[in-house]
Amino acid sequence: MARRERGAPREPGICRLNRVPISECGEELVDIRQFCRGIRVKANPSLLRRSAAEMLQRAQDSLPEGYFLQAHTCLRTYEMQSNGYFKHLESLRENHPEWPLSVLRREANRFWHPPDSKAPPGHCTGGAVDVTLVNAEGGAYDIKSTRREGIDANPTYVLGLTPEAQANRRILIDAMSGAGFSNCADEFWHWSYGDNGWAARLGMAEALFDAITVSPEVIAAATVEPPKESTPENERDQAEA
Repeated sequence: MARRERGAPREPGICRLNRVPISECGEELVDIRQFCRGIRVKANPSLLRRSAAEMLQRAQDSLPEGYFLQAHTCLRTYEMQSNGYFKHLESLRENHPEWPLSVLRREANRFWHPPDSKAPPGHCTGGAVDVTLVNAEGGAYDIKSTRREGIDANPTYVLGLTPEAQANRRILIDAMSGAGFSNCADEFWHWSYGDNGWAARLGMAEALFDAITVSPEVIAAATVEPPKESTPENERDQAEA
């Protein structure tokens, strides 16, 4: 259960994202391990569009002393996205055999952008990044603790966070939004620029980034360890790490 702040933004649905035209600008990918300073990187691969990486650096530079962004997910290939989405869909089917396909798909879409939609998933464009806050030793700042059990802390503007978690979350929001990113209202950790989600949330006439194809060699060069199997549980664990 999640009660949200009055006037908090709501996430546009897949149908709305599908209506956004895309004018691919051809911008290159960069490896944020080399391109950015001060950011802790756990993302595999660690690739973002150049402008998104520049914005990520501005966000890092705006943080108070002792705070650091930690990037958990940057680019995903369509194979990664498809594996995660359809494994989650199958898990829902096993747990809820009575649900029709329409309900299964709707529930799957809450955690994963469907790879077979017209609008490309944000991570597949290279314009989306999942981030949290850590200290100099890599310890996570609290941005999820709630005042009582049963509150879903994932929505960005949820009510019921502890004062410490609320203060740290505000630091993250101010840094990322101040740098120009748009946030997925259902996931405090997910921020993007240039993709269909960014365009739909901000009322832009078109998206700047389409899905981008990357060679296996480039992916391998930007991967420092085998990535975990993509599941909604792993996604939430990363956000809490």
